[in-house]
Amino acid sequence: MVLEEIITILSYSFLNNEIWRYLLFILFLMMIYPVSKLSIYIVNEIFLKFAKKTKTELDDILLKSLNPPLWMFVMAFLFYTASSYLNKGSLEFIFLKIFNFLLIIPVVYFLIKFSTESIGYYLKNNKDGSKKVNEAAIDLLMHIIQIILVLIGILLILANLGYNISALLAGLGVGGLAFALAAQDILKNFFAGIALILDKTFEKKDRVNFQGNKGFIEEVKLRTTKLRTYDGTLLTIPNSMLADNIVENVTKVEKVKISMVIGLVYSTKVEKIKEAKKIIMDALIEHPDVDDKRSWIYFDNFGPYSLD
Repeated sequence: MVLEEIITILSYSFLNNEIWRYLLFILFLMMIYPVSKLSIYIVNEIFLKFAKKTKTELDDILLKSLNPPLWMFVMAFLFYTASSYLNKGSLEFIFLKIFNFLLIIPVVYFLIKFSTESIGYYLKNNKDGSKKVNEAAIDLLMHIIQIILVLIGILLILANLGYNISALLAGLGVGGLAFALAAQDILKNFFAGIALILDKTFEKKDRVNFQGNKGFIEEVKLRTTKLRTYDGTLLTIPNSMLADNIVENVTKVEKVKISMVIGLVYSTKVEKIKEAKKIIMDALIEHPDVDDKRSWIYFDNFGPYSLD
């Protein structure tokens, strides 16, 4: 008797759908969180551990790239499965658009993560060491890929919402001119960044001097460059300023002349002076970073209080 009542209640129709259809829809949506957690656990604890045992790094990068958007893939799949139990009627296109939206975001996120991580790994890891890797150029390439994929994702979302992408792209002719005029500084810094990287003005970790600011290049982006000074301060400099001004790259200087004055008291005997000269020269010869053939030790002048 009770079972018959339950079946009757579940069979009750509301808005062209029985109660049991709504319950299944809600049940699948409630499964998003636990299934996401379980999927992430399986990827991290089983697949990723197995991938670390393989010789290639590509499978590791793929799984690590899949990890962040995995819950969004699960949500899209369970939403699609849940909605399949409903009689959607004229609302079916809305459910389809929601599903497409839920799927576009994780796909674009995954492609950005996977492409940039794989490119960064295989280009920056120069195993034979035959050629110095230009990390700034690689970072630029990764930034460009990110921008392209984000734009593709935005276009897909707009197309999913019903916008005419062809008309939007055609309108970029006029809109692009207006944008270029409004964003002159952004474009100027963008092309300046490309010029700096292609000209190899500096690379990441290079030691530079720019307008009295001395430090190491920490990051080169499309619009700005980050300079970490010796005291730890992080300076963000527009690329156009670096392109239009003199930048001293200390790292690329093969040899640096260093002059030191050693003062000896006037009572120092000649024998002691010769002995001191020999000790200093021997130390310079033994040092691997000193060009001993171009090192000189000589008497310069009579100082106010010492022999220089």
